[in-house]
This record gives sequence, C-alpha cells and structure tokens, in this order.
Amino acid sequence: MRMSGLGQRLPDRAIALTFDDGYASNYQLGFPVLKDFGLSATVFLTSGFLDETESLWFQEMDLAMQAKGEGAKLASTLAELKALPDAEMRQVVAAYGAEVSKPKTRPEVTRPMTWDMAREMQASGLVELGGHTHSHPILARCSLEQQRREIFICHERLSAELGREPKLFAYTNGSSDDFSTETCGLLAEAGFEAAFTMMSGRVKPGLNPYALPRYGSPETLWEAEATASGAFEMLREWRGGGRA
Repeated sequence: MRMSGLGQRLPDRAIALTFDDGYASNYQLGFPVLKDFGLSATVFLTSGFLDETESLWFQEMDLAMQAKGEGAKLASTLAELKALPDAEMRQVVAAYGAEVSKPKTRPEVTRPMTWDMAREMQASGLVELGGHTHSHPILARCSLEQQRREIFICHERLSAELGREPKLFAYTNGSSDDFSTETCGLLAEAGFEAAFTMMSGRVKPGLNPYALPRYGSPETLWEAEATASGAFEMLREWRGGGRA
C-alpha cells in the first residue's frame, strides 16, 4: 500500500493486506508467505511495543484473567474497558494485574517484532510500515494533549528507526467513535497522509483520507473469498435498497 501511487488507477479487484500492532509473528510467519507469493502488505506498528517500553494493555488483562481462571470473561471485560477513559482503564488493568502472579516468560504469540525485523521487512520492498500509536490507547478516550503525544511520538520513533517518515496510520479499535475530527487534524499535522478505521467497506473515490474503511481478518476461506470479491458489499447495497 504505497502512497507513491496516490491518484493512479488500481487494477480491478485490487486488495490491500494489513496487519496491526507489530507482533513478531508478522515477521516470522507472515513475511515468508508474502515473499513466496510476491504480495505486498502494510504493517501498522505500535512504537512503544517495539521499543519494549510499553506493553499492550489488553495482553496484560488477558494474562491476568487467565491466571485467575477467568479467561471465559475476557471478551466482555475488554469491551467494558474500551468504553472507559484511557487513564481510568489503565488503572483498572494495573489493579487487576497486581492481584495475580503472571508468567515470567511471555507467550511467544504476544511478543513484538524487533526494529531490525521491521527494517528487513521494509527493505524487501514488499512491506510498508505505518503508525498505530505509541502505547495503543483508543485515541478518543484520551485528552487532546495525550492524543498529540501518542501520534507524534509514534511518528518520530518510526522515522528514527526506519529512516523514512511513515505516511499511513491505523486507529486502535477503529470504530466511528474511536477518533474525532481533532484526531484527524493531529494526524495530518504529524505528517500522516491517510488513516484506516475498522469500519467495514471498500475504498472508493471521495472518502475522507483519515477515515478509510477496512475489513477485519476473515476467519474462513469462504469469508476471505466473499470479502475480496465484493460479495459483502453487494449484499449491503442490496439490503440498503430496501429489498431485504
């Protein structure tokens, strides 16, 4: 997903592959597949996660709940936490984690990629690296000053480590109430040229470049085919026309 192609016509049925957060598995598992098939992708990096100065709060909650035998309640608990102001949410997570003894060795699937891994992926010409905040808050649950810090630190860290300024950004969580007009302005001020949500839809001319739609990860081959072919979009349009 290269911004250098902005304004150029895409081939029919073009798709963009994206990955969020910056897990080591993107490098260990995903990158070899991209190289084998000559596919390009964008990986949105949480800069503090790669710096290993910021843990992902939802991982901390997951580990704490698993340690307490409450893993079955994880999804509903995370949904409740996402609705809280960021500072309050992090206090809840910290207090909950203090009640249990979490494993000293983190599960492999929770580990971040290194900056060296990120640089190798970028150098391949197949992978574009974008921003995903510094410590993974939902930006609309933060003050404007905190939003500015999250966006600008992320941009600065990626620029310093990768030798080029990131142009693309993806919102954490990514629903319509997870960012604001002010958030979009801060992204533009920092130097980002476009931002992706997690609101399902196909990219079309005339959309706000700081509120671009994106489909979630398909869980089955059928879902992947339906997403790529446009079947979901046609169904939505059909229903929107009052025929269902």
